[in-house]
Amino acid sequence: METTASLARGILTAIRLGCDVINLSYGEGCQVPNAGRVIQLAEELVWRYKSFFVAAVGNNGPALSTVNAPGGMSSCILGVAAYVSPEMMKSEYSLTSNTMTITADDADEDNNRFVGSTYTWSSVGPTADGSNGVCVCAPGGAITSVSNWTMQKSMLMNGTSMASPHACGCVALLLSACKAGVSQSLLLASNER
Repeated sequence: METTASLARGILTAIRLGCDVINLSYGEGCQVPNAGRVIQLAEELVWRYKSFFVAAVGNNGPALSTVNAPGGMSSCILGVAAYVSPEMMKSEYSLTSNTMTITADDADEDNNRFVGSTYTWSSVGPTADGSNGVCVCAPGGAITSVSNWTMQKSMLMNGTSMASPHACGCVALLLSACKAGVSQSLLLASNER
């Protein structure tokens, strides 16, 4: 399990190495947002060193104000909830469209189908200080990229800890494209002089 000291060392190492994007996929209960050493370091990482900090918000939903630390506890952190769509339900859980239909007497068929939404147990905001707590949703169901050390090649994982790396990867790709575009523009501008 994580400790404040190990998280602090991790964030300080990210600062020292100049990391552009970091992800934390864990969640601990927290009553007071924007407080504590880890949040102070996260804010320094983001605001002073211009890194992106992405973190899971926890799996304590669907009740309101169930976000965990660090994902939902600071406005400097991109808090990620788990998302599931009808397409994901069908392909990852082998649910057919018939099993995904909600029965209703007078609603038309298109309104009966599930729409994409946060996973039922994904944590949601707001936080105690009124902040949203959740910034984005990312795929968080039936994820197959499980570490080799589990020795269970067919294992499927669910949760915000699976969604957060998806979002972090998207942020990294967007940042990479922005940096490449900026570098390309600077190169073209210098060649024109």
